[in-house]
Amino acid sequence: MWLRALFAGACLSSLLGACALVDPVDSRYDTITRSLAKARNEAIFLNLIRASYDYPLSFNTIANVTPTMTNTSSFALPTFSSGPPNCILAAIPGTTRTCSFPMGAPGASTIFGSTTASNSTAVSTNFNVSTEETGSFYEGFLKPIDLTILDYFIRQGYPRELLFWLFTDSFELTLPGTRPLGFRYNPPHDLGCDSEDKKRRCFTDWVHTATFSGLTVEEKTQERASAGAGGAGAGGSSGPTAKPTTYTYARFCFNYVLAKQAAALAPKFAKQTALDEDVSQNDLFNSGLQCGSSSWHPENDALKPQEDILPLRFNNNITFRIVPRSAYGVFQFLGMLIRLQRENYQPPPYPPDTPPDPEHYPSRRIWVGDMPPVLETVYPLSNPDDKAKLIQFIAGDAGAQCFVYTWLDDANYCIPNEAQTTKLIFAILAQLIAIQTTAADLSITPIVRVIQ
Repeated sequence: MWLRALFAGACLSSLLGACALVDPVDSRYDTITRSLAKARNEAIFLNLIRASYDYPLSFNTIANVTPTMTNTSSFALPTFSSGPPNCILAAIPGTTRTCSFPMGAPGASTIFGSTTASNSTAVSTNFNVSTEETGSFYEGFLKPIDLTILDYFIRQGYPRELLFWLFTDSFELTLPGTRPLGFRYNPPHDLGCDSEDKKRRCFTDWVHTATFSGLTVEEKTQERASAGAGGAGAGGSSGPTAKPTTYTYARFCFNYVLAKQAAALAPKFAKQTALDEDVSQNDLFNSGLQCGSSSWHPENDALKPQEDILPLRFNNNITFRIVPRSAYGVFQFLGMLIRLQRENYQPPPYPPDTPPDPEHYPSRRIWVGDMPPVLETVYPLSNPDDKAKLIQFIAGDAGAQCFVYTWLDDANYCIPNEAQTTKLIFAILAQLIAIQTTAADLSITPIVRVIQ
């Protein structure tokens, strides 16, 4: 009797334990966040590879993820008799008496089946894939990167040299009495060297000049009282319910502290400052172009249209303009670098007895065509004695530990873990995409459901 009571208590305790089963949140949350980060990096890398083949880019996002788990456990008490067994005795001459139980009768052997004890677990993950191929997304994705966005990235501590490489499409310099000089980096067709420039400068030189002269962005914020019902802008006065409007102005300026920091990182380039001697140090740090200058009053020109080409005007009638890329242009630029590295591009050599080709060998500096470009103020953590390459990848099955991996057209591509600068670029690209994405761009279709 006590054995039956003990067995019944065990079954009841198992039933209560099944009811108390709780799905752990921390492990599944960690799995989902890691999976989403991996999917985002792979999508960015795949678009860079598409750009290297001149394929159209494709931007999609996972709008939401809904993981579910259902666990069902059932237990039932077996049939047992609470009284003495009902024996049917068979008296056969010459044999011992036995007590037998008809099958299914009280006191018979208990047979456990699927209805006595069972457990089932179902795990599923549902997520919505939303396309970003919308007009509002591309309207922001194709427009030039403005000074405010550039200031966002500078304030996050990204190397300015890296940002100038990514966000600058070309440099333009206009000297008094001359035509503008243009420097656009587009190898193998053009290494960013203007043949009419007497100093034989190239795109790389201007990136160095901007970095070592402390070129950065500063902003000024001002509040103005909005017009009331009478319309202050039309000559009326501000109404009693008018709320102030905040205006933000941004411009290029030269920061002496940043210039010193860059010169300390790469001393051999410390002399390449101030627009390469076209503009002196005094013109930069002792003029209205110095960051924090009290002579900057952008509110006076607030009603004038803003140029999409970011200008710098000096007192000696020299104009220096920076033409920014769009976020889409950044993908195309990096795809071009990947294609040239995949094809093992090298600038063609020139005979020693011929003058240098101004597009490929200004002042016979072959390193201008190095692929990929090298950053002078960024050092990889794996080997501080080396300079950081702008973008690194491995084509084919190299067996390396990959930060991110993808494939296209039966070819494998890997970003190695030691590619520090490339990881920074992936962070910048992810943030650029997010900046250009609004909630209205995330449509609710199509829906993909994956059940595991």
